[in-house]
Amino acid sequence: MNVPSGYASSEYAHTCAHLGRVRVLPRSGVSVLVRDIDVPFAASDACGPYPLLRTMHWDALADDLTDTHDLLSFVAVVDPFSTPSSRVLEQVFPDHRVAFKPHAIAKLYAHAPLAHVHADHRRKARRAARLLELEVASDATQHADAWVRLYAALRARHGFTGAADLTAAALAAQLALPGMLAVVARAGDAVVSMSLWLIDGATAHYHLGASEPRGYAAHASYGTFARAFEVLAERGVEWVDLGGAAGDGDLRAGRDAGHDDGLARFKRGWATGERTAWLGGRILDRERYALLAKHHDDARYFPAYRAKVAA
Repeated sequence: MNVPSGYASSEYAHTCAHLGRVRVLPRSGVSVLVRDIDVPFAASDACGPYPLLRTMHWDALADDLTDTHDLLSFVAVVDPFSTPSSRVLEQVFPDHRVAFKPHAIAKLYAHAPLAHVHADHRRKARRAARLLELEVASDATQHADAWVRLYAALRARHGFTGAADLTAAALAAQLALPGMLAVVARAGDAVVSMSLWLIDGATAHYHLGASEPRGYAAHASYGTFARAFEVLAERGVEWVDLGGAAGDGDLRAGRDAGHDDGLARFKRGWATGERTAWLGGRILDRERYALLAKHHDDARYFPAYRAKVAA
C-alpha cells in the first residue's frame, strides 16, 4: 500500500493546526480539521486542509462522513488531480458543490519539460540562472530560517490572514513533509528566493514561493520554477498543479477583461491547460445546522452559518 505523500499526508494536515484540530477518519485515512463554532451551545464542524483535500479513497470518505455524528458539517476544496466522478462527488458532498476556481496545470514531458513554457518566462528563467545560484535542496529543513524570513516578507507585502497565515513552526515543519521538493535561489551566501513543491506519485503541486527584493530583481521565481520543472520531470512527474489566481481572482481575468492579475499571468505562462477545483460541502447534523443557518441567506456560502449575517 502506498504511503500518502504531499497534500494527502496526515503530516501535512498537522501543519494546518491553526485552522483546527486534526482528526484522521478511520476508513479513508483522510485528515480533517475540526473547528469550534462560536455559538451558545457546544458545536463544531470540520474542513479539509488548506488549500486542497487530496485522496484516492472517496467511497471510504463518504462512509466516514455518514458515520460522523458529532460535527455539524464538512467542507473542502477538492484537488483537481484526485477529483472523483460526478456520481461519487455527489455522494461525498450531497449538499453543496460549486466550481470554486480554475487551476493552471502543466503536462510535463521528460525529454522537454520546458518546451511549452511561454518564451518570456524562459527568457527570465535564463536571466535568473545567470545572476543566481539555483539548487535543489537535499534537505529542505536546513533552509528553515531563510524560508521563514522570506515568507514573513511575503506576508507583510500581501497582508495574509486566515488560512495562509502560517506560523513559523508550521512553515518549518512543511519543509520536512514527505514528497517535499524545495528549489533555492542564492545571491552569494544569501537565500533570496525559494519555491516549494509537493510530489505524490506522478503528480505534483506547487505549494508556496517567496522572494526578497534581490530575488525579484533577478527574476528568481522564474529560475526556481524552471529548475523545479526539470527536476520533477526527471523524477517521473507527469502533471503539475500550479494552483489558481490569488483570492477570488480568475486565471482568465487578463484575457477576458481589461485588467490582469500578476500571479495569474505568471502561472498561465507555465501551464498547458486548466482544471476546475470544486468546493464541496456536506451537512452532518441537519437539525443543528438548520438552527444556526436560519439567519443566513447566502446560498453560495457553505457552511451557511459561517457567512456574514444577512442585513
